[in-house]
Amino acid sequence: MNFISEIESSIQALFAAINNGFVQDPGSGQQQVSNWLQNLRGSDIPAVRLVAAELDELNGHIQRNDAGAMGASFQKLADLTARAALPIHSFEGTGDKIRELSQKLNSAGGNLQIIARQRAAGTVQQ
Repeated sequence: MNFISEIESSIQALFAAINNGFVQDPGSGQQQVSNWLQNLRGSDIPAVRLVAAELDELNGHIQRNDAGAMGASFQKLADLTARAALPIHSFEGTGDKIRELSQKLNSAGGNLQIIARQRAAGTVQQ
């Protein structure tokens, strides 16, 4: 499995855990973020360092089970990812795959914002 597919699977697993309210414990979501950080930390590329910093923020939001903040963080990650992909053009389509990943992050972030609003309105369980 390639790195982008791995990240896509992680986004789906993280979103499923968030949607279930981390009923057991936030460790499942934090493990996904940890895996991403392990691959991104230490990069000398400024755009990648910004993504890693936002992943640290996301980790804190997961610990607090704050769906609204997680949604905002996902959307910020989508923006940072899209910016990082701007200069990437290759025959392998890497830039396109990263831009697609950005769209998925943005979508997950929007869905988390909806969950947060529903929780605040009392229409879904926490």
